[in-house]
Amino acid sequence: MPDCYIALGGNQGPVRETFARALEHLNQHPEISVIQTSTWIETAPVGDQTSDPFMNGAAQLSTSLSPESLLLELQQQEAEWGRIRKVRWGARPLDLDLLLYDQRIISTDDLIVPHPACWYRRFVLDPLAEIAADVIHPEKQITIQELRQRLLVTPFRFVLAGLPPEETTSLIENLQQGFPEVLFSSWELPDSTESAFQEPTLIAWLGSPLSPTKFEDLPLIPRLNLSDYQGDTERIVHVLQSALDFH
Repeated sequence: MPDCYIALGGNQGPVRETFARALEHLNQHPEISVIQTSTWIETAPVGDQTSDPFMNGAAQLSTSLSPESLLLELQQQEAEWGRIRKVRWGARPLDLDLLLYDQRIISTDDLIVPHPACWYRRFVLDPLAEIAADVIHPEKQITIQELRQRLLVTPFRFVLAGLPPEETTSLIENLQQGFPEVLFSSWELPDSTESAFQEPTLIAWLGSPLSPTKFEDLPLIPRLNLSDYQGDTERIVHVLQSALDFH
């Protein structure tokens, strides 16, 4: 049966007990087996929708369910524990995300696998690397452990691509105030310093079909399509918060 990996999160109620009981319920399903789990780690919330810290973890499942059917089972578990999807980054008793389904790449209106943010979120990668260090990310084509290690290199290099120079400069000035430890630069206007020639940690593409820099032309591993974030600095801040160590 395919090996799958899920992320667990929550910050309401007895989260450890909720995790244990949710995994027990999944394991009781005739077509799902829980193979192993990570340790649970406490992380700071992303954004300002809640101030309560989160508990996060990861689990390996073996299942004969299709990806779509497995997703429905995860969503049913969330609903049974009172998850209501209203506010992004809001408080919740249980969050179950399907991260990987074997080496499948799926993109539909209802399901994207691998999870589009799993490769750069520390609160996902830290526990996932405990149980899936050598698993290859099917899109990035490097291991989970290598993805995690990239985020540990300092300084964290965040490169913006696809915007006109004046917009990039303004956005960098805005972001630098909240993240003084991050090295910001522009893909189109690189620094003349030696650091500009080192691999970026993340390249955030904020362009459009008319942009001279195309998303597909950027390096595969660090590139991140944030084109739907244009004009929404807060969501870019959330990306940075989730990629940095906010334990």
